[in-house]
Amino acid sequence: MLELRSLSMQAGNFLLEDVSLSAHHAQCHIIVGPTGSGKTLVLEAIIGFRKPDKGEILVDGRNITGLAIEERGISYVPQDLSIFPHLTVEENILYGVNLQKRKDGRRHVLAGELVDALGIGHLLKRSTMNLSGGELQRVALVRAIANGAKYLLLDEPLSSLHESLKKEIWFLLKELQTRYDLTILMVTHDLEEAFFLGDTISIFINGKVHQTGKKKTIYTTPETLEVAKFMGIRNLFTAEVAGSEKNVFKIHCPQLGRDLVIPKGATNDAGRFEKGEKIMAGIRPEEAMILRSGDYKKNRDNIIEGTIANIFAKGASHTLFFMLDNDGQRIEVEIPDYALKKLQILKGERREISLRGENIFLLKI
Repeated sequence: MLELRSLSMQAGNFLLEDVSLSAHHAQCHIIVGPTGSGKTLVLEAIIGFRKPDKGEILVDGRNITGLAIEERGISYVPQDLSIFPHLTVEENILYGVNLQKRKDGRRHVLAGELVDALGIGHLLKRSTMNLSGGELQRVALVRAIANGAKYLLLDEPLSSLHESLKKEIWFLLKELQTRYDLTILMVTHDLEEAFFLGDTISIFINGKVHQTGKKKTIYTTPETLEVAKFMGIRNLFTAEVAGSEKNVFKIHCPQLGRDLVIPKGATNDAGRFEKGEKIMAGIRPEEAMILRSGDYKKNRDNIIEGTIANIFAKGASHTLFFMLDNDGQRIEVEIPDYALKKLQILKGERREISLRGENIFLLKI
């Protein structure tokens, strides 16, 4: 396990503050956040390029904070890949292996396996100067893993690739992670990439970890307003805790002109808030359900009337803007293409939506 304990460091006017996280054995931990949030600084501290002001870095329980780079047992792929232009592909791949003091033929065998797995055997004798972006990515990954290190740091290595090639590398990374029991700590600003590759995710904003957890929890239950906004959730409404009765928890939401009910024991524990407390309520657009005309309202909670103000096609899905009658409040709804056709939803028509209580998350403000 790779573990950071209360890591803090200053870089110019920027402060990385009290960062704690763990990348568990053979799992991929993603650090995601906006540009300038301190993501790369964390990797540079782990690999040894920067010395933290406070805190510890541990690998399998061993404190490596003060060790030299070559003694840490960690491989690193920076954003620019750092491929040596004067060396061939094969020389690049074997560079780290040949530098090791104790020669080990198994490293060359491993390099050969990786070359075959990533399909770059035909490139070995070529100069790296004329390789494509995807080929360079493969060379960098093979070189990083070939030295036998089980810990791999990746700093946005796929950011310059086009979508189809990027996703091809995603599948390769997951395959390599499983085949070689790699523990990966990767930085990205791409949420889709984070949720595809990550087993666990940490969200960095302004030098702090705002939330860490399993990706499903991160996705469904953001813990701070900053996290919700970073994830692109726009269905955020001011609210006040109204109290509880029987099996539900109630909040009053002036922007929606009504109370919302949340089942007790839902993923987002509403019971941690006090009556009268000012909070924010949010819901992801795909959890706002458009009801069929004349649909039975039994077992439907938080039903709201309004108008379909606009429909934007996105390929396999559509984004709808649902306008409420009170002061033009808008709710964003995400709906699959087949559902849009089945429900025969049209721009400008009156509809009802249900905001499912178990999918409403609550935030302190």
